[in-house]
This record gives sequence, structure tokens and C-alpha cells, in this order.
Amino acid sequence: MAPIDANKLNDFKKQLLASLEKLRNDVSEILMRSDHAGHKMAAKQIQKLSIDQLVELTSRMEISSISHKIKEIKSIDASLNDIEMGLYGFCSDCEEELDMTRLTEAPATKRCEHCEKKYQKQTYNKYKL
Repeated sequence: MAPIDANKLNDFKKQLLASLEKLRNDVSEILMRSDHAGHKMAAKQIQKLSIDQLVELTSRMEISSISHKIKEIKSIDASLNDIEMGLYGFCSDCEEELDMTRLTEAPATKRCEHCEKKYQKQTYNKYKL
């Protein structure tokens, strides 16, 4: 597989940033509906935060209704960092090139299909009694 060309890489970056903004808005809305005063304050600040600050803030929150969104934010942040470092499009485990179809469907994908199955199996087995 050929390396990702600059135009396609820019398209992926735009998709990731758009997804991040949607997540930022979703988290803000959820926090605004909270009865906790601190959550409402955080919701007002979320739009002003850099990506790093957003990841740091949301990582400290233990709110079940946003936990999956926090995971997505971290994944997008990691993908954006990979783009900046020239590592985007490679499996984070085996370092093989990721399938372009897989990236197109989910730009924050971090693992090839084989490594993702292995990761899911290991994760599942951690919680298995």
C-alpha cells in the first residue's frame, strides 16, 4: 500500500477535527443538564479549551454518561498527534499500514483488523469471570 497522500491526510484531519467538535458540543450539553454546579462551569469552559486541555479535563471526570465520549476524544487526539508526527495510518500495535477502507470508515482507527480482534479479546477476557 502506498503512503497516504497529503490531500487525503488533510481530509482525514478535517474529519477528525469535525468529530472532535461534535464530541465537544455533546459533552458540553450533557454537563449543562447536570445538577452539579461544577459540571455547569466546566460545560461553559469546554468550547475555549485546546484539545490537550479538553482531554485533561474530561479525563478527570468520572461521569458514566460521557465516558464513551471521553474515550472517543482521546482516540481522536491520538490520531491528530499521529498525523503531526507522520505516524498516521499505521497500526499502533504491529506498525503495519492500516487498510484505507478501514481509515475512511473510521478515521480514528488505531489498529489493523487482526490487532483489533486480539485487543478486543484481551479486553473481554479481563472482565470475564
